[in-house]
Amino acid sequence: MKNKIIIYFMMVAVLVSCESFEEINTNPNQATDASIQVIFPAVTASFVYGINGESAQFSSILMQYLTGVLGDQQQVNNYAFIADMSDATWNRFYANCLLNIKNIKAKSEELGATDYLGAAKIMEAVVLGYSVDLWNDIPYTEALQLEEISQPSFDNAETLYTRIQQLLDEGIADLNAESTTSPSTNDLIYRANNESLWRQNSKPRWIMLANAMKARYHNHLSKVDPAGSAASTLAAIDAGTFASNADQPIVVFGSEFAGPWFPYFQTTFGENNVGISQRFIDLLKDRIEEGEDDPRLQFFVSPTTAGLYVGTPNGSSSRPQGSVIPGPYLNSREAPTPVLNYSELKFIEAEAALRAGQQDRAADAFNAAVAASLQRITGSADEAYVEKYGSETGASLTLEKIMEEKHIDLFLQTEAWSDWRRTTPVGAANTVSGLPMLEPSPSNSTQGAFPRRFIYPNREVVNNSANVPSVTNQDRVFWDR
Repeated sequence: MKNKIIIYFMMVAVLVSCESFEEINTNPNQATDASIQVIFPAVTASFVYGINGESAQFSSILMQYLTGVLGDQQQVNNYAFIADMSDATWNRFYANCLLNIKNIKAKSEELGATDYLGAAKIMEAVVLGYSVDLWNDIPYTEALQLEEISQPSFDNAETLYTRIQQLLDEGIADLNAESTTSPSTNDLIYRANNESLWRQNSKPRWIMLANAMKARYHNHLSKVDPAGSAASTLAAIDAGTFASNADQPIVVFGSEFAGPWFPYFQTTFGENNVGISQRFIDLLKDRIEEGEDDPRLQFFVSPTTAGLYVGTPNGSSSRPQGSVIPGPYLNSREAPTPVLNYSELKFIEAEAALRAGQQDRAADAFNAAVAASLQRITGSADEAYVEKYGSETGASLTLEKIMEEKHIDLFLQTEAWSDWRRTTPVGAANTVSGLPMLEPSPSNSTQGAFPRRFIYPNREVVNNSANVPSVTNQDRVFWDR
């Protein structure tokens, strides 16, 4: 498998290395002639890196898991976004993912390979979801018509959210159809030793993943349509999704090519540019009682040799001497790279059920989420923690409790920023915090107003200036009202 991972990453490098739609259009390395068996794992690797790479890094600074102290990371910490900060994520989503997903879809339809087709549509939906959540309106309908259109128009974000649900429904239908061939060892998300085992064990989990993503993106509309989004979210969950941590998609890349966080933290770039936020450490320190920390803290953060947890204050321009580094949960070669965890799904269910007035279901889902998070990260469900934080009833559970526990669970994941924006009051000023309650970075350049979105990449502004909307990081995506 390790050798296959090397091949897949070589394919990622070959598939596309261009930086604008015009370059994509003329790029000789576009792998239009490669087989779906080869393109699929390369796209999957880019997909996983895209949702856990630079976008997760910058949003983790905004959510005060990390503190940016140098370079682009410091600019994000100061809320002074620069135009090229999202170039890498944009290019990975469009060039490495969407364009090659289009290729997979075309080849799969020719071959009757509906299993590949369904999985490709699910990944396409998720890439669109992350893109809208970061940038709002984006090119889509015209973006992949490269022979005819080099400067594509931007699609309406709300319309794209409808398209996300359509793609997920289509992906489920394709996976339920008879396929001429299936993935196996080339499926980095739900790997199987052969096609028969993939159809038996992996295909049902891809369908579970699609329903889980349907729930996530329905729940994102909690401000737009509180009641309707709750009903749609619960319906997606009831259609069949993860039953335990065993069903969740987690990618382990291996020793030769690690996931996105490990190489970043191992370089002087990562070491010098960010620190673990003191605010996040304080949230987990003595969380059960004085002297008894959240059991996840030692997995998220490695203490000093003296056993101390010295973080970096938000707004600081340097890391304090003796400050801590990330712990083994993500800072190792074999660290799991998440897509959507079972615990996240149960937190989504808890929130939607609470919004729908189903308090008992909300409490059951929340308690399951807390236990699943502890189990996934530490290997066991700490009894003292579960007793204090994972034993809610329908009468005691609140949205604040759900979002704080979910915030801890989503450590270094982009989704935490979407949750925080969704939970600010409708119509509130940008100086008002969502959940959990955060204070603006002391070094902010926006008079205390929190950023609400990414700005468009500089290369897109230069190459597609007639179509790129004029925005700042204070503008909002459509569901953030």
